[in-house]
Amino acid sequence: MTASAQNTVTDGKAIVFGMTALVFAMMAVVAQLPMPMQDSLLAEGGPFETLSVVGYGLCILLMFVLWPAASAARRWYFAVFMALFAARELDLDKKPFTEGLLKARQFSSDGVSLMEKGVAGVILLAIITTGLILLRRETWGFIRWVAKGAAPQLAVLIGLLFIVVYKLTDGLARKLEPFGITLGQDQIDLAYVIEEVGELGIPLMFAVAIYLTYRLPRLAAAAPSTAP
Repeated sequence: MTASAQNTVTDGKAIVFGMTALVFAMMAVVAQLPMPMQDSLLAEGGPFETLSVVGYGLCILLMFVLWPAASAARRWYFAVFMALFAARELDLDKKPFTEGLLKARQFSSDGVSLMEKGVAGVILLAIITTGLILLRRETWGFIRWVAKGAAPQLAVLIGLLFIVVYKLTDGLARKLEPFGITLGQDQIDLAYVIEEVGELGIPLMFAVAIYLTYRLPRLAAAAPSTAP
């Protein structure tokens, strides 16, 4: 592998880890703010939730602006999932439905009309199908590039880890109660900060990945080769 090709694989890590550090820095700063200010920043429809929605929109925009049209069209499922994540932030998986699109009661409850069950079922099937297509086309290549330390794939990996953090900290006190673990209010407040700020880290890291996928090959192509 030439030096320029190696740079394509490994360069950009400073951006990835820098943006990751920025997310953790935001968590630390918000956690130190007075509670009324925290509540204002982290509330439903507040600045952090709004920025998350904007971030997913930015990801879609970057895909269609930076990537070749054929590449963006071939990987259409990325844009679909960015839109789905944005919709999730806006609670569109709950608001239009009696029980919630992702709740089993949506399909089993007698209080949900047959028409609504059918619409929810079609939407859910489309989401599952899209996810399976994404996994089939991207999983092994993603794993190979992560193993090589490719910056775009590392950014995606960190974004996925932020999703895990969000799911683990969402209602953390409630999840720990069956195990006899009771959190203090300070711990609950910190978990809430990590959850809400971490949600912003998801589109941020995906946007970094999209940008680096475009930028790094161009930097490598412009760099002189040092191969013998």
